[in-house]
Amino acid sequence: MSEELKKEQITYLNFLTRSYEGVTKLIAQTKQRILSMPGETPTAEFDDLLKSHTATTGKVDGLETVKNRISREIDKTLKDWQIWTEWLVKIPGLGPYLGAKLIILFYVKFVPVCKHCNGPVEREDGAMICQDCGEAAKGDGLLQYRADEKDFATISKWWAYMGRHTVDGVMPKRKKGEVANWSTPGRTLGFHIGDQFNRQKSDHPYKALLIDRKKKHERNHEDWSKGHIHNAAKNETVKIFLAHFWTVARTMQGKPVSEPYAGALMGHTNIIKPFYWEDPKNC
Repeated sequence: MSEELKKEQITYLNFLTRSYEGVTKLIAQTKQRILSMPGETPTAEFDDLLKSHTATTGKVDGLETVKNRISREIDKTLKDWQIWTEWLVKIPGLGPYLGAKLIILFYVKFVPVCKHCNGPVEREDGAMICQDCGEAAKGDGLLQYRADEKDFATISKWWAYMGRHTVDGVMPKRKKGEVANWSTPGRTLGFHIGDQFNRQKSDHPYKALLIDRKKKHERNHEDWSKGHIHNAAKNETVKIFLAHFWTVARTMQGKPVSEPYAGALMGHTNIIKPFYWEDPKNC
C-alpha cells in the first residue's frame, strides 16, 4: 500500500497506542501500590495482577499480558505502513509502540468535529463550539474526531512540532499561562527514543552517533557537567533520527526532500544518510 492517509487504520492505531499507554501507566501504578503494602515486600500473592494465571474459570490475563497483546496488535496494524515495514522495523530499539507513535504524529492531526454537521469544533469561552453551524458540543458525551493529513515541508518544522527546536540555544520549556506551539507527546516520544538508542550496543549506528557527539562536547565544553554533555548528545542524536524519519517518509510519499540538512543544521561536514535504509533513487 502507498504511504497515504488511511483514516480507518490510523484511528485504530491511535486507539491501540492510547490503550498501550493506559495499561503501561496502570502497571507502574500497581507496582507502586504493591511496594507500599505493609509488612514484607509482597511477591507471588500479587503476581496474578501482573501476569497470566489459571483460575477456577480458566486462564486469566494479567496486566503485562494484556500490554504485550496490545503491542502485537500494533505490530500487526503497522504492516499497512511502508515506512514501518521497509525501515523502522529494522532499527533495533524501536518497537511497535514507538513506531506507531511516530507515524501518528507525523502523518495525521486529529481534529474535533461537530456531530451535527462534521464542522471543526474549537473552544470558545470554556465551551466547544462548531465553527460551521455554531452548535455547542455540550451534553453529547465524548467528542468525535476526524483525521486530517499533516505535511511538514521542512525538517525544521518537523523538529519544532516535536519540541526539538531551540530558543536562545536551548529547547523551550512550557510557561504558565502560555499555549506551547509544540507537541508534548512528541517531546516525550523523543526522550523515549533517545533512551532506547542509549541502551543499544556501541556498534548500533545511532548509539555510535551518540557516543561521537558526547566526545565532541567533552572536547569543546570542558565546563559542562557529564549530565549536560550526555543530554546534549542524546538530543542531537534524536534530532538526526527525526531528520532521517522526515527524509524517508517524504521520499516514500514522492515529496521533495531538502538537502543538505545535516550539514546546514547540525554542524556536520558530511551529510548523514538514514541508517538501515537504501534510498531507491541511489540503488
